[in-house]
Amino acid sequence: MTSPTPVKVTDRPSLDKELLRIADVCHGCRRCFSLCPSFEVLFKGLDVPEVDGDAGKLPKEVLDGFVDLCYECKLCVSPAQCPYVPPHRWMVDIPHLVLDARRVRGAESGIPLRERLLSRPDRLGALSRPVAPVANFVNTLPVARWALEKAIGVHRRKSLPTFAWQTFTRWFEKRATKAPESPVAKVVLFPTCSVEWNRPEIGKAAVQVLERNGVEVAVDYPHCCGMPYFDVGDVAAAQEARRGLVAALSGWVGKGYTVVTPGPSCSLMMKKEYPWLAPGDEPTARLASATRDLCEFLMELKGKGKLVTEFPKAPASVACHLPCHLNVQRIRHKASDLLALTGAKVTVVEKCSGHDGTWAMKTEHFEESMKVGRKLFDGLLEAKADVVASDCPLAGVQIRQGTGHPVRHPIEVLRDAYGLAPEE
Repeated sequence: MTSPTPVKVTDRPSLDKELLRIADVCHGCRRCFSLCPSFEVLFKGLDVPEVDGDAGKLPKEVLDGFVDLCYECKLCVSPAQCPYVPPHRWMVDIPHLVLDARRVRGAESGIPLRERLLSRPDRLGALSRPVAPVANFVNTLPVARWALEKAIGVHRRKSLPTFAWQTFTRWFEKRATKAPESPVAKVVLFPTCSVEWNRPEIGKAAVQVLERNGVEVAVDYPHCCGMPYFDVGDVAAAQEARRGLVAALSGWVGKGYTVVTPGPSCSLMMKKEYPWLAPGDEPTARLASATRDLCEFLMELKGKGKLVTEFPKAPASVACHLPCHLNVQRIRHKASDLLALTGAKVTVVEKCSGHDGTWAMKTEHFEESMKVGRKLFDGLLEAKADVVASDCPLAGVQIRQGTGHPVRHPIEVLRDAYGLAPEE
């Protein structure tokens, strides 16, 4: 039996000690036995006769598999799932342990080329935007996808996000915007890298819905929030992203603006991960406190009696995916509650898509990601709804590949329900 006392991870020996400690705690509980591929590998490894439940005898390949197969859904640290999450004295925090493991690996042998490329969405977006139609077409060519797989390990059959020729922030700069004389609230919209480079229509719909409700809207996108760096263990780059975003958005917070973002992973990063990266840093804490998920913010307006609830063009039915990163923030059903206000029949499917940033794109994980997403795909198809919706744009890519149905952000569905025409 290993000691249950948490170990601070600073190097390989401390990492190995903490991995074995967590393996031993999880072996005694097993509530996560069917949660994800990581736990499947761990518990199978513990159950072979040579190990026989002794975490100290686990071979390196089992612990490596435990780390590699984690796609950072973070459902294992939900209090409803794990009784030992902080502040319990055993301090079981597997997502952060996995990030520590990737950080240690990176320090030992460097961050692989694929991870360095895929964790820089602003660079990819800036390079692809001027030639967006060509880039999108090339990404559909079998020979190009074969070459991409062989060159850097992006699976040839994985659907990829498409690039927009005009960024969301450029659209907003050119748009004639008039602030309401007596706004019910003031927000600065942080659009996310996915909206900025790939899905600007989500940001456009957000602006329209917020303005429909008398909200003054500003937009600020200094750069990506840093979650992609975080996921691959590039903590130095994630810290740099945190410092840049805190510096850029603190001025808005100081003027009384709420920071609103339509991306679950970005709100998670700013509200939960930034304080973990910089404990005790007051500007970081203020930004975290001032940040809201988009649908969370709109439901707060509803709670204050300030949300317009007349929806002349509501859909008959919506199948709504509840992303993991909203679950872990305890935001949960805000999007589906919002859509239900329109009068639509809303079916919520609370299953993981298996995408996780770039995890599903990787050659070694694509097939597993589709297996993970299968319950979600089946649940959405069984709903037979007029519209399929997800707050997460990357989950939307995965859902479309798994179901063949287009996927909309809830804010687009709400914009249409208000009877507002999409803005070009």
